[in-house]
Amino acid sequence: MQTRDSQLKFIRINGVRIAACAWSGYKSKGRGLVCVLSDLHNEVLQQVPFDFMPEVDASKLVDQWYGSKEARMTAGYDPRKEVVVCFVRQATGDRTYFDCYKVQTKPTPPDADEE
Repeated sequence: MQTRDSQLKFIRINGVRIAACAWSGYKSKGRGLVCVLSDLHNEVLQQVPFDFMPEVDASKLVDQWYGSKEARMTAGYDPRKEVVVCFVRQATGDRTYFDCYKVQTKPTPPDADEE
């Protein structure tokens, strides 16, 4: 999932599960983002693993976290209405790419966690 269209489609298809994951993570660990490991895409099962990553862990993953777009999104989202979703993928060499989105979900994260 390297294109914006494929990433947004993934968010639409998995929105309820992403919102539930974000709310559960927020309740137990505080602010953070849902990290999608897009390099681990399983073509056969059409699945991609994702999990909640607290802000403190994300700050170790992203070089120069403070002042970054990812840090601003994580600090500024409303966890009752929005989710920060970050697609992580490796490039050739040691470089890691992050594509982050702040999205509103339906149902909201608290409601998704109850489903």
